[in-house]
Amino acid sequence: MNIKKYIELTATGFRTSLAYRLNSVASLANSIIFLALMYALWSAIAASGSLEGGLSRVLAYIVLGQVISSSIFMNVEKMLSGKIREGTIVNELKRPISLRSQIYFQMLGIMLFNLVFVGLPMMLVGFLFLDLSFPGVFRFSAFVLSMFLGYNLVYCLSYITSMAIFWTKVGWSIRMMRTTVQRLFSGVYFPLYLLPAGLESFFSFLPFQSMVDAPITIFMDSGAALAPIIGKQVIWIILLLLIGEFAWLKAKKKITVQGG
Repeated sequence: MNIKKYIELTATGFRTSLAYRLNSVASLANSIIFLALMYALWSAIAASGSLEGGLSRVLAYIVLGQVISSSIFMNVEKMLSGKIREGTIVNELKRPISLRSQIYFQMLGIMLFNLVFVGLPMMLVGFLFLDLSFPGVFRFSAFVLSMFLGYNLVYCLSYITSMAIFWTKVGWSIRMMRTTVQRLFSGVYFPLYLLPAGLESFFSFLPFQSMVDAPITIFMDSGAALAPIIGKQVIWIILLLLIGEFAWLKAKKKITVQGG
């Protein structure tokens, strides 16, 4: 294992994001606008009836959802489709580092950039304006770990969906479908704890809940048991890694480089 190579790939991802830093400004602006819309929506709902945990809890959940989702956002589909379209995929496969690892560590650099320039400012907004409170050092450390596991889950899922590009040669539509489903079921748009019991159980059965709702629960619920939440994330990562490896074995047989 060449740690230096992995660090270089991570740094490359960070520098790439830095070169397009206006994207992070747009992302932060979008998150703030989304938060303002959610504030208006949930304030109206709270005014017309009762909310479990109250309005402040819902808003804290929403802002944490924005912190996490903006930080772990990734576009493996775009990166891979570009390599296929430009014909560089064959050269990538000749490197001593696997294609999966190359993409993973570049995405890790992008994630760190998004965390620093989008996620942390959104968390600051939560602390200053939305009654978000620090959960303590131990639970915050568990939150960071769970968020990192959530990143790995999103990567594993996006790696699986990106394998379809070897057949379609187009990545943007696949990415849009994945992110839409992912955000709907993970807790980005609304708190999952507000769902009816049966529907909440269904959402909890899927891997998406472990991407965003899991770290939020660790941060906000001081009574939540950590081991089951983190253990579930690890199990889903292992399952998705296996599915991703199977998908990659199938995709390698379809490798055709446009123009050569």
